[in-house]
Parts: sequence; structure tokens; C-alpha cells
Amino acid sequence: MTYEFDEVLKRVGGFGWYQKRHIAVVFLPISFFIGMISSTTIFQFMVPDHWCYTPGHHNTGLTPQQWRNITIPRSAETGQYARCEMYEYHLIGNDSVQSYVITNATKGCVNGWEFDHSQYTSTVATTYDWVCERQHFSHTAMSVSMAGNAVGTFFLPIIADKYTGRRLMFFVSLVMHITFTLPLLLASNFFLHAVLRFLQGLCFETNYLMPYVITMEIISAERKALAAMLSFAAWTFGMCFAALLGWAIPNWKYLALLSCIPNLAAFAYWWVLPESPRWLVSRGQIHSCADILVKVGEMNGVSGLEVEAIEVQLRKMMDEAVPDVPLTHAFKFPKLRIRAVLLFIISFCSYLIYGVLLLGINVLPSNSFLSHFVLSIFELPSNLLGWAFTDFLGRRFTFYANFVLIASFCIAATFFLHNPWVLLVLLSTVKLFATQALFIIFVIAAEIFPTPVRTSAFGVTAVFGLMAMAVSPHILYADQGEMFKYWMILVMTGVALLASLPLPETIGLLLPQTFQDAEDLGQGRPFFSWIHHWNKHRYMAHQSKQHNNAHNTPFIN
Repeated sequence: MTYEFDEVLKRVGGFGWYQKRHIAVVFLPISFFIGMISSTTIFQFMVPDHWCYTPGHHNTGLTPQQWRNITIPRSAETGQYARCEMYEYHLIGNDSVQSYVITNATKGCVNGWEFDHSQYTSTVATTYDWVCERQHFSHTAMSVSMAGNAVGTFFLPIIADKYTGRRLMFFVSLVMHITFTLPLLLASNFFLHAVLRFLQGLCFETNYLMPYVITMEIISAERKALAAMLSFAAWTFGMCFAALLGWAIPNWKYLALLSCIPNLAAFAYWWVLPESPRWLVSRGQIHSCADILVKVGEMNGVSGLEVEAIEVQLRKMMDEAVPDVPLTHAFKFPKLRIRAVLLFIISFCSYLIYGVLLLGINVLPSNSFLSHFVLSIFELPSNLLGWAFTDFLGRRFTFYANFVLIASFCIAATFFLHNPWVLLVLLSTVKLFATQALFIIFVIAAEIFPTPVRTSAFGVTAVFGLMAMAVSPHILYADQGEMFKYWMILVMTGVALLASLPLPETIGLLLPQTFQDAEDLGQGRPFFSWIHHWNKHRYMAHQSKQHNNAHNTPFIN
């Protein structure tokens, strides 16, 4: 049905005023605010520097810093104050004049903690004392939120496809975010807080995914890449803006409340956001689909459109549509099965690398907001570079080079652990290539899976990645030394590189329409040849006759 629907869309205008207005008014603002909300969540879980609270210094004549120097032990290697230990001491005297006796014995923080408020006035950790033996509560709650994201990304689009539609699911996800965010402000119990974070996370990706799918389904095929890059740029600017917002409002409860404001404002799209015409056709709602297409055509300045004529063509498309096939059907084909498993592994590894870099915003200890801004702005050219490299140098070569560069810059970063500015630039470069890897993953996913399961394969690929994101906080905050996260990045890079070796080079090939097309993909292309933009026509691999006769199928450059 896809290509026939594209022909109908061209008749009403595939990238006219209607689509441009939709991108500017709906798509880009949503992308911006989702990027912003995702980053402000990171700031909520930050654990600032802390040390034991030691009462009694007010009448000793010592300044707070002097009192801290004598009551809190320091590391002999780094000179940093202990976070979870204090010297035992005794105060002697009356309320007006006191002296003290400090011993060499240490004990835990029996009186609570003091926090460095130079960056954050309040985080979840400082509010509920999630430090020392409870420090894992913060990154566990963050991990649970990301796990909810993975679960929601898997199930909510299925519900949207089968029952609610994309439009209604978008508004349901807005309600879910607000409903589960507000109780978080009062949930001091860790278990309750984690449950609410999981439920809040269910809708996060769906808030973005539903408008994204609708947008991609109402614009012409040749403009989809442009729309995706614009959305990515808006998301990146939203992440950068979050750094400014976190710096201006360094209180986690206020940031949580602010995340609800864009969701409330998004209900204004009730009168603007259309239902996906393709989804309406798939559900047999031909008249509703034709009405939307006529409105699109009228706004695009196309005259002579008739609802009845469009309905006739849509009904014909429905009669010729291929029945839905589950993704599990792909596993009956040996090569396709191996490629699918390898792609899921690559997605897991790449998202884990990205997650560790995304959450590691303490590269500049004195200014995590600036760290986050620099790490985010480096993502901006990644989609454009990914498109250019894959289009000219080939998918496989770009994949290999990307992972080699990630490993190289990661190794270089280990030599500058005590030079924060150089380290920040190196890790930002690693993040650029990690983001570019995510772009390439979905390019390859679109080109190795056949049409009947391409959308569901996209979803499962993303779910494997989001599962890795749920693991990344534990990697970042594991008590295994400063080098542990770098070793994990290198291991994940090596696994992803090895997993990418058997994948076929798909540059210049038709998108596989059938499962046999996908199984035969790449046959006739030498494994050890570098196939790129300038020689791809010399390696036009074998494809089935049924596919070669599909005259409406466009080439992928």
C-alpha cells in the first residue's frame, strides 16, 4: 500500500504549505520540548558533592571550612574530603564557649549530610538523602525510568496501531506524563518514587513518536530525510536549552513541574494535529482519510479534488493491501534472522555507549550545565554527517569507521582524565560518533527488513537500544574506578564492530518488498569489496524478479 499511497499524496501535495506549516507549528516544537524534558530529568537525579554534617562548630570560633577540615577525613591520594565518614569528636564546655577533642577514629554520618549547593539548590538525592549507602537509589530510579521508556515504546505504539490511532495516543501520553509527574514531588519512599518514575517513563518516547510517525506519513518520501534532520536539530537545541534552564532553576521539583507545562500546552494541538491518513486507511476509515487528504490539498492550493474520487482509489488500495505479518515471520529465513539479531545487538551496544556519555555530565566538576551543553551541541552535525557518509562512502564502511573512531577517541580520553577541558572535547567527539551510529542503525534497519515488518522491526530495534539506556546509569555509577566506563565503551564498541561485519552493503539497492527479497539482499556483492557512491552500479546485487518488476519502488541512494 505504501507506494500507492505516496502517489495519492503527490496528487494533494507531498510537501506543500500544509506540510511545511505542520513541521513548523507541530513537529519541531514537540521535538524541541521532548529534548528539553529528557535533559532536565538528568539534572533532577544529580548527586552533588556532600560530606557528613558535624554539629557544634558555631561556638568554637572556627569558620565552617576550618571545622570541616578537622572533622572530615581526606583522601591521602586525591586530597578530597570523605563523603561518608567523619572523625569522632567530643565537645567540652557550656553553650557560650566550647572546645573540642578530635580523635583519629572515624564513623559514618550519624547526623546527616551537608551538600555543595554551588550548582544545585535541590536534587532528588539532596531532598531524600540518597547518598552513601543509599546513593544507588538515584541511578536506580533513573534506570527504572528508562526501563519504563523501553516498555512503553514497545507496547503503546502497538495499542496505537490496533486501537486508538496515533493522534489519540499522543494526547493519552500527555495525560500520563502529567498524571505520574505530579505525585513524584511528594514521593519520598524509594519504592513509590521508582514506581512513579517507571509509569512516567512509559509515555516519554510516545510523546515524540506519535507526532513523528504522523509527520512522516503525510509528507513525500523525498522530504522525509529533511524532516528527520530538522526534528533531530530541534531535539538537540532542546537539550542545549535544558542546560540553561537547569542553571537558572537548579531545583528538581521546579524542573519536574516545568516539564508538565509543554505537555499541557500541547493540548492546543487537538485542533491542529490530524490523524494519520495511512492509519485511517488501514482501519477501513476511508471517508475520514479522504476528508483529511482533501483539506491537505486545499491548503496546498490543489484544485479539483473530490472526496468520492479519492475514496475510490483508497478502497482499491485496501483491496490490494498485503495482510499484516508479525516480525517473528522474519526468523524463518536464516540470513534475515542472523542480520536481525546482529542489528539488535548493535543497537544495544550503541545505545549503551550513548547513554553513558549522555548521563556523564560531570566532565567539568564545577559546571555540569556547561558540560551538558557542550556534549549536546556536538550532536548537531551527526545526522547530516551520517547521511553524507552513508550516501557517499557506503553503509558498511561508515559503520566500521564510526566504531573505530569511537574507540580511538575513547582511548585518547583516558590520557586526559585530569585535564577537564580536553577531556570534554574528546568525549563530545565520541558522543558525536555515537549519535551518528544510531542514525546508521536505522538506515540499515530500513534497508534489510522487508516492507511487511519494517515498522515493527524499527520498534524492536529501538526497544533493544532503550533497554541498554536502562543499564547505562549502573555502568556510569558503578563503584569500579574511574576507568570502568571507558573500558565498557571500548568493549561495546568492539562487540558492535564485530556484529556489523556480516551485514550486507545496501547502498544503491532497492528496498526489499518480500521476505525472499530480504533473504537474497546483497547476493553477488563481494564481501571484501568497498562499495560506495562512485562504484555501486558495478555491484548491483541479485534481486528477485518480483522485486525488479516493482516499477513504483524508488532507489535508495
